[in-house]
Amino acid sequence: MIKTLSLIMVFVCLMLPLASRGEIQMAITVDDLPSHGQLPAGVSRLEVATQMLSVLKKHNVPEVYGFTNASKVEFQKEDEAVLMAWRKAGYPLANHTYSHPDLNKVEVSAFESDITRNEKLLAVLNDGLDWKYFRYPFLHEGDTLEKRNAIRAFLKKNDYKIAQVTVDFEDWGWNNPYARCVNKKDKKAIAWLKKTYLEQAGLKLDQTEKITTYLFKRPVKHILLLHVGAFDAEMLNDLLKLYKKKGVKFISLSEAAQDEIYAIDPMVVGKSGSELHFQVLKSRGLKLKDTGAGSVTYPEDELAKICF
Repeated sequence: MIKTLSLIMVFVCLMLPLASRGEIQMAITVDDLPSHGQLPAGVSRLEVATQMLSVLKKHNVPEVYGFTNASKVEFQKEDEAVLMAWRKAGYPLANHTYSHPDLNKVEVSAFESDITRNEKLLAVLNDGLDWKYFRYPFLHEGDTLEKRNAIRAFLKKNDYKIAQVTVDFEDWGWNNPYARCVNKKDKKAIAWLKKTYLEQAGLKLDQTEKITTYLFKRPVKHILLLHVGAFDAEMLNDLLKLYKKKGVKFISLSEAAQDEIYAIDPMVVGKSGSELHFQVLKSRGLKLKDTGAGSVTYPEDELAKICF
């Protein structure tokens, strides 16, 4: 009788919406500061950042690290205002390399130099805050184990913590289409972009929760990857409302990074970057179907064609 009741309780828990199963802790991080993607006509990089910051503050999101490429400031000096606004909001900046190179395509020495070259601006702007978090461009950690291990050793030697990702719904893919659709004044297309963006965000969070629970047998502290794009800014309020509806509590990156899963080095390589849990799946010889999570289809073709 007791065994039967236990099985019923497990089944009921699995059938409940994620929001009713308890709190989901998540840190928000934003890549590619000070600029990412195309802009709608008449919109500035500073306006995009200011809009994002306003929403983050409205939702009381703590310690949102902006992962920065300093080379962009050299090409567009006025975009330094984005970095200044980020810091004025009380949020730190961190290292995303100087020029956003792909580790799968460059030598170790060149990649290390690019990391180091980014440090001067970060040290000046952060004014004593901890900026020693590193995010790999494209989430590419190297196409060989030798390269992967060499960069990890370099980061450890220089006191960096790797800012891994567990929630990534390819948000960057909506920014350029949005700029095109705004410029064409295509309201129907923009409505589709908004709908699919939120759908993708919700599905990916659900998938991530199922995979990480399967792998680690407990709730984990998630790290979300977003980009400083015009559509991200436009959708951020709706996105955070969606997450709250699903039971998300926003935490700092430093708190999320204390979760033991981020000490794992899966020791896997591949052509494409991926969230940490997909790396762990691969390292354990498991497939997505083993987790019961199901796949989430990114609408790449539709996004590439819309508003042309």
